[in-house]
This record gives sequence, structure tokens and C-alpha cells, in this order.
Amino acid sequence: MNPRVAMIRRWAHGVAWLGVCLGAGLGGSAWAQTFKMPCEVEGSIPALKDRKLDAAKVVVEIQSLGKNIFLKINGPKLYQVQINSLATEEFDGKNLTTAKEMGAYKKHRKTGAESEIRLERQPIVLHAYHDVDYQGKITRVHVDGPCTFTP
Repeated sequence: MNPRVAMIRRWAHGVAWLGVCLGAGLGGSAWAQTFKMPCEVEGSIPALKDRKLDAAKVVVEIQSLGKNIFLKINGPKLYQVQINSLATEEFDGKNLTTAKEMGAYKKHRKTGAESEIRLERQPIVLHAYHDVDYQGKITRVHVDGPCTFTP
């Protein structure tokens, strides 16, 4: 098979898969299977003169329960983020899923630390940020990069 055709088929399958995830995130009533998607990302810390982090391979895990979405980025320490759209005594959460992207946001009520993960559908691109404690100050880490779906 032509490599270009194979690549287009994998991409189309990934877009279809993301559509299934979006549907599950909006209307599923039970725990969905955990979907895992590899991404190649780069991070930056704008507050530190836009310091660049080493590029890394991460895995995004996606689950849903009812109208709530659970997203987790597994990778090197500064790339690790875990978010869900639930509102609790400790966190405010929000489901950011739309027709164009899937995502969630959370904010710690006491510290004000925020985190967000968004996955664009076409092409599949990860955008995330999270606040970390750096020398006693809350500092934001940005993470961006393309993802691939492999069935």
C-alpha cells in the first residue's frame, strides 16, 4: 500500500476515534474504556523568559463518565497533568468539549492554580497548561504538540 494512503487512512481513523471520544464525553452514562493516544510535545514556561523544555513523548489518557471528562498526560515530570471536569469542595472543574475539540479545565479553589487540557480534532493536536510551584511562586507550564491515533 502506498505510504501516503496508509498515513491518510490512519489519520482519518484517528479523527473518527476522536469523534467517538467526543460523543462519549458528551453523553455516555458509564465509564468508558480508557483511550490512550501518543503525542510528541514541546513545553515552555513563559514566565521564565519563555524557557523551552526538552521535547518529549507523552501519552494522553481519556475517559468519560456521564457529562464529565477525565484527561491525563503521562510523561516527564513537568509534562504530567491530570484533569477532570468535576466540581468538588477543593476544585472547580469544567468540560470544554465542543464540536471542534475535547477538553477540561480545573482550578484549585484555595491556591488558584489552574490546569487545562484540550485536544483539537483535525488534525489531532494537544494544547495544555498547568500551574506549578517554582521557588514559592505559581508558574505556568505550556504543552503543545501533535498526537497520533494507532488502533
